Amino acid sequence: MDQLNPQQQVAVNHVEGPLLVLAGAGSGKTRIVTFRVAHLLELGVPASEILAVTFTNKAAEEMRHRILHLTHKSVLTCTFHSLCARILRESITPLGYSRDFVIYDEEDSEKVLKECLTALNIKEEKGQLRQYRSQISQAKNALIEPQHLAAEDKVLQQIYDLYQKKLKEYHALDFDDLLFLTVKLFRHSPEILEQYQKRWSFILIDEYQDTNEAQYNIARLLAEKHKNVFAVGDPDQSIYSWRGANIRNILNFEQDFPGAKIIPLEQNYRSRSNILEAANALIRQNRSRYEKNLWSDRGEGQKIGLYIAENDHAEADFVVKQLYKLNRDKGVPLSDCVIFYRTNFQSRIFEDHLLKERVPYIIVGGLSFYQRREIKDILAWLRIVLAGTDFLAFARTINLPKRGLGEATLEKLKDFAQQRQSSIYDACEQIAAGTAQFKLSQKQFEGVKEYVHIIASLREMVRLSRPLHELITEALERSRYLEYLREDPESYEERRGNIEELVTKAAEWEDEVEHPSLAAFLEELTLKSSADDKDMSADHVRMMTLHNGKGLEFTGVFLVGMEEELFPHANSLESDEALEEERRLCYVGMTRAKEYLFLTASRYRYLWGMPRMMRPSRFLKEIPEGFLESYHLSSQPRGREDIAYDERETPFEPGDSVFHKDFGTGIVQKVYNTSLGLTYDVFFPQANSMRSLVAKFAKLTSVS
Repeated sequence: MDQLNPQQQVAVNHVEGPLLVLAGAGSGKTRIVTFRVAHLLELGVPASEILAVTFTNKAAEEMRHRILHLTHKSVLTCTFHSLCARILRESITPLGYSRDFVIYDEEDSEKVLKECLTALNIKEEKGQLRQYRSQISQAKNALIEPQHLAAEDKVLQQIYDLYQKKLKEYHALDFDDLLFLTVKLFRHSPEILEQYQKRWSFILIDEYQDTNEAQYNIARLLAEKHKNVFAVGDPDQSIYSWRGANIRNILNFEQDFPGAKIIPLEQNYRSRSNILEAANALIRQNRSRYEKNLWSDRGEGQKIGLYIAENDHAEADFVVKQLYKLNRDKGVPLSDCVIFYRTNFQSRIFEDHLLKERVPYIIVGGLSFYQRREIKDILAWLRIVLAGTDFLAFARTINLPKRGLGEATLEKLKDFAQQRQSSIYDACEQIAAGTAQFKLSQKQFEGVKEYVHIIASLREMVRLSRPLHELITEALERSRYLEYLREDPESYEERRGNIEELVTKAAEWEDEVEHPSLAAFLEELTLKSSADDKDMSADHVRMMTLHNGKGLEFTGVFLVGMEEELFPHANSLESDEALEEERRLCYVGMTRAKEYLFLTASRYRYLWGMPRMMRPSRFLKEIPEGFLESYHLSSQPRGREDIAYDERETPFEPGDSVFHKDFGTGIVQKVYNTSLGLTYDVFFPQANSMRSLVAKFAKLTSVS
């Protein structure tokens, strides 16, 4: 007990009745859970009566080892899914399933779903299969049976119903069934539920704020009899609503378990006071939370660095220089530093700068930008445009979208081209023109013809020296690649964002080099891509999305791209709940930092190959200036005016028609102020382009 602070001791000593531990960031949460289990065992509670549930196998394994080390006893510590698999193996028969059921993975589930569409005579449109799979998964996690779906979801209702019948016929469960059927079993057979309630008289649940509807019901049902539920979590770190987590589960704990005690763990062992107090001030802007105030006795520490760059390259350059200073002057290992961004496409510009400065890095929880599937696909289109002999690029692109050319046909085509001593593309061109005979079905022949037409039109653009970013955009449109990506709705937005960033990269690169060419561009990207494969030293900077950072800690943290519509994300501006979750995400990012925290933004960045003026994130304005030190000013540090933007009256409003001497007539889309003054986003229909124009330079006139 002498290893614990007073609040931790109260939590560990609690025995009977419901308790919610509000475990703030860096407050020693894992220690509380393991010490509490040790305390129960010390009091004589049998190990077999204690159940500890968490969210990942890694967390469960770590907890199990810590308990074993402390007590030399083994307690059941597992994830919700493995707990449910165990319960169903023992007791599923009342639901009409055999106990030797198999568990289907995603691929198996999609095959069954395909059978259902065929049986119901539903024509499978592009992307629909995965969409149905996702909707069924969401329904199960929300505990919705097929017959309880909304009336307008009649088709989904039929598919879902048949899908469940087929799974049952095959003695199979999908991953979501593990939770879904466990709740159904408990509700269907009270006597079975009672057996498990008696078996586990003490239940501990970690990361309670991340529970979805099914997990929440499992926890409530198991704890209903004895009420000995010990939940640990932090509503301020609830950032997974997009995968079903419901913050209300933790906020309603006292309603669900009358008489529950709430213990906030407020002492933070990770961060300096400046970082914590700034994070506290930020998260207080949220209404959906329990009040707590993190504090630290580690001292004030350095102020939070604020850098508002003039453009995204200056932002990346600043981050790399500060990383170098931390490493050289403060002795901070690169591996103890992280660059956090809101979405994956933002990694590209930082990767470019890190590679240029030979700073080793690793992408955590994802691939390097140049290794991502969609980037390699688009680059393969460019490679076949450049060289018709590139069979690997041909094989990668010929079925994007599907043209019915399988591996065997591709090998025959390759042999055919070699016999004629021509490139693979030239051979296809001859087949399409009818000057060479090669056996293909009508669908395959039409596919080859279309493919040849796409490559020919892209080659014509290269011959006319059209800009590279236009070439990529044209390749996307002609190949209908974005439609192909829509087949996986869950990853579509992220992959589309990455492609937009590739277009931006092409536009930037052309501005930087003296003689831009497709060959030189592909060569540069290939070299960058190969750099990712090299065995880098163990000491490398981490790069990751904020969602991947939860539970981690670093000496130096860089939270980048803090601009409106980037962070908070544009999709979150539609509701207060979504905006509050974005603020929690920012809070999570800030509280990962132990010693040094830098917040950066850019006033101007390329998005979708087009320059755009950006506004600093509202989150920066919500942090009191006393905790910030501006790095972008040579004079005395200034405060809030660094990040404010004026909301004064403007000559033009959104919807006004205006004239620009170079771009012609356009329509004002957005009006805002930047460091350069009053700025307009104007759409010019004739050029089909959006421009960010600074009023004092653009000299726009009204079109009545």
